[in-house]
Amino acid sequence: MKRALSVFLSALPFLIVLGLLYAAFYIKPSVDGTPVPPPPMARNDVVYGVAAPAGDSLLWAAGSDGKVWTSRDGARTWTVQKTPTRQLLQDIAAWDTQRAVAVGNDGIVLVTADGGRHWTKVDVPRSPIANKLVHVRTYVGGAAWAVGEAGVALRSRDYGQHWDRVTPDEDSGWNDVAKLGDRIILAGEFGRLRISDDDGATWRDVNGPVKSSLMALAFRDETNGVAVGLDGVVLRTGDGGATWERAQVATATHLFDVEWDGNRWAATGNTGILLTGDATAQDWRTANPSATDRRWHTRILPLRDGYLWAGQGVGSIARPAL
Repeated sequence: MKRALSVFLSALPFLIVLGLLYAAFYIKPSVDGTPVPPPPMARNDVVYGVAAPAGDSLLWAAGSDGKVWTSRDGARTWTVQKTPTRQLLQDIAAWDTQRAVAVGNDGIVLVTADGGRHWTKVDVPRSPIANKLVHVRTYVGGAAWAVGEAGVALRSRDYGQHWDRVTPDEDSGWNDVAKLGDRIILAGEFGRLRISDDDGATWRDVNGPVKSSLMALAFRDETNGVAVGLDGVVLRTGDGGATWERAQVATATHLFDVEWDGNRWAATGNTGILLTGDATAQDWRTANPSATDRRWHTRILPLRDGYLWAGQGVGSIARPAL
């Protein structure tokens, strides 16, 4: 008996090691619980473009990793839609609640005809220089224009299914486009402005008053418009873009977008700025809607009771008092 006990005790360390090895190789721990899905819009997601084809009732946004989001509660919550790309999307625009187009890096163009349930990649003319598309606009009857690097301006007449390039390759890019009937106006780097009076068949350059890059255009009718850009530049026109003059604005903050909200102009850019102007685009006021939100914003859109803006985050803000 003593001999058996002695043998057992001498073998005990060896048996313990064998047990530990068995547990390490053959026994796998299990964790009970339900996995938590990631949020539709992560903290590090960047939103470059927004669209509001039905006011507050339907919002679209596009940005990081080829993501497209929708909101039906005024930008309080978002749902991500599946797209066939991981390219960063620079902008999105919509003809109505079913048909929309998104553009972005490497010449990516996506279209949907069913409210975003399915997004399809569309082939477009490519440049040997660069192909990033930074802005897209939609118009009645299925018309659309997209602009970007290397002087590219693309035109579609069938809800984004087919595109024609109507400008040559150049060393500088176009940042925005406006369509006033058959008149097309381009704004871009180095303060450049260009006009076509025949829907892009022929073009003429316009002498602008600044050399800093113009980032966005907007018109409140076929004659009165505003362009904004880097270093707080604000330009105004009263003849459909044929001539431009610089407005006096008390800011040097970079401005990236401008829109007409039915009563006044609204522009946004760096450091959370909101710049508003009267109908004449001569009297401008600066504001920061949030004392703590100093992020940059690339787009601003009028909503029923405020604005939707996007960039380092997306959300709605109230309109300041007139």
